[in-house]
Amino acid sequence: MAEGTSLKQTAEMVKVRARRRRRAAYTISVVLALGLVLAAGYQFWLRDLSLFEIRDLNVQGVTTGSREGDEITAAVERAAGQMTTLHLDPDLLAGELAGFPRVESAKIDADFPNAATATVRLKSDGSVLGSGRDALLVATDGTVLGQAGEAEDELPAIADGERPDGDRLEGPALAQALVLGAAPDEIRSFVDRSKFGGNGVEVTLSNGLVLVFGDATAIDQKWRAAASVIADPELGGASYVDLSVPRRPAVGTGDDLGGG
Repeated sequence: MAEGTSLKQTAEMVKVRARRRRRAAYTISVVLALGLVLAAGYQFWLRDLSLFEIRDLNVQGVTTGSREGDEITAAVERAAGQMTTLHLDPDLLAGELAGFPRVESAKIDADFPNAATATVRLKSDGSVLGSGRDALLVATDGTVLGQAGEAEDELPAIADGERPDGDRLEGPALAQALVLGAAPDEIRSFVDRSKFGGNGVEVTLSNGLVLVFGDATAIDQKWRAAASVIADPELGGASYVDLSVPRRPAVGTGDDLGGG
């Protein structure tokens, strides 16, 4: 009799556990389904509601008042106008700015519920290729920014180089642009022009001193070496400084420069 009762109790326990497992599975299924519904609602409806549209946009890194600056700002505003603070779209922003070679990068950050800050990083003017109406404004990284205009008289000239087919210089012209673009602030205003010859990139300062860089590697180290040599009061009547090995800059006269 006791054995029969024990078997009956065991069977009941098994049934209870089975019911609990079914209820738990059902609860989990309901929670998962509800989660999917909420996620879908957020993905396809809630995050794009006008309630969260960007109404206060702060554009940093761009100076307005010039045609280029105003156009870049307008492009950022167009992109932000298609976003909400719950749905930022970096690819959309990049697409709107793709037509501006001046723009190096851009990002946008939300300030819930209706504000956002777009930070635009612009390329700096570095040099000019060509002269007159054909002069091209070149960024410090070799990107062609457009016509030079008045900047032709303010920036160092790339003397040797062909106009590129694309939006960036190539070959010797690119090497010169990279060297000129890396000039430190304390020297930049004294840089006059560059050329490319047997000694690689040569930069001529406004006082006639020639800086021989060789190839366009270790540019920052070479400029630091140049600054150190130029600051030496005993530089005297030197006509060039060979920076091809920046650890050991060599000072000499034009008679032994060579290279053509």
